[in-house]
Amino acid sequence: MSTYATPGPDDDITFIQKQFFVNALQGQDQLRQRVSFALSEIIVVSATQINDPTAFSLWMNMLQNDAFGSFSALLKDATLSPTMGFYLNMGNNNGCSLRCRPNENYAREILQLFSIGLMQLNLDGTPQLDGSGNTIPTYGQDAIRGFGQVFTGWSYPPTPGGKPPHFFAKPYYSGPMWPYQKHYSKSSKVLLNGTILPPNGDIQADLDAALQNIVNHPNVGPFICAQLIQKLVTSNPSPDYVSRVAQVFNDNGSGVRGDLKAVVSAILLDPEARRGDDPTQVQSSDGHLREPLLHMIMSMRAVSAITDGAHLNVYAANMRQEPFKSPSVFNFYPPNYQIPGTTLLGPEFDILNSTTTIARVNFINDLIYGSVGPGTTTDISPYVAAAGDVSTLLDLVSTNMLHGQMSSDMRSTLAGTLAVIPDNTRRAEAALYLVESSSQFQVEH
Repeated sequence: MSTYATPGPDDDITFIQKQFFVNALQGQDQLRQRVSFALSEIIVVSATQINDPTAFSLWMNMLQNDAFGSFSALLKDATLSPTMGFYLNMGNNNGCSLRCRPNENYAREILQLFSIGLMQLNLDGTPQLDGSGNTIPTYGQDAIRGFGQVFTGWSYPPTPGGKPPHFFAKPYYSGPMWPYQKHYSKSSKVLLNGTILPPNGDIQADLDAALQNIVNHPNVGPFICAQLIQKLVTSNPSPDYVSRVAQVFNDNGSGVRGDLKAVVSAILLDPEARRGDDPTQVQSSDGHLREPLLHMIMSMRAVSAITDGAHLNVYAANMRQEPFKSPSVFNFYPPNYQIPGTTLLGPEFDILNSTTTIARVNFINDLIYGSVGPGTTTDISPYVAAAGDVSTLLDLVSTNMLHGQMSSDMRSTLAGTLAVIPDNTRRAEAALYLVESSSQFQVEH
């Protein structure tokens, strides 16, 4: 597994950002890297509030470790992560007495964003409706208050050489948060679907019961699976596609719920996902816009880039997706963003505008014609070797960058443009620049 190293005392967030690019581009576990990245955009923490880069090395290692495990383990690990504890205020959340009202930030977000969403869903991800045609809420304020009380009594692990373990410890990111029964809420706790935890419960037993209460909710499968499909395959999966994957989430075939390895396999091997293998079967609503980080990585991979990650975060920031700096817990863009003037979802289009479009093209220009950083090298020699014949060059570009599916219009336009460039190196560079900055490359099918 391509893990994230522990930063030194003088390192800042750029240390982890560099590792993100190195792992994403050169890691030998590409599917794990891609899935853990997708999960990081569903269960969000951000350096906009956390200054210690160690928090993110441990967070990403946790996501990578859990990427093909159980959703139950993932949710518990995320809940007890001191990174999440600091970001959404569960760390040092004091339950005090029967009348104390704890911080409810994590309670709100684990329900709204990390597991079940705001409205009850059918298995296929479509909203359930009441007799008047209105959506049905998944929970109310009582549940938020109940989970807020469940998420009390946890503090950060002790700092080596510091004070003995104690509640109200300063943030430290060496491992899971520690339980302190004395600071756990004594109240009874209303959870989902009528479940109530009795008063004076055990802090660890109640946490396990509350998280399992969430995991068992019928919304989790369609809510999480639809977002993973969006990030891995297509922005507009059909209800049948969501339903097929959610069924695997509910039961992997061996009676196991929340098996993420089985879920990812179902997503990637579904007939709707594989439809893009045959250009004649592709539909206009298929695919998704490559978000900036994926656009950067795929462009670099096409030219055999090797990198130490230096300076790439600057380009990403110009495209509004600097690693680990989501502007809020809602990620860089929402999953339900609708492309203006259409009925189609296009989450990544929320951060595509004239400025970020130019930033994308500028990155490609620097990648092909200049440099994107002192520690990044590229190798376009295979394209140069093929550039003596325009048709051969376009075949290679199509295979490496467009899955062999370059449209006839695109090929005709490029052929005419490239034919007038006499130098093979310049011809290869032009082909790479024009394709990597094209809409056909930026929208992945």
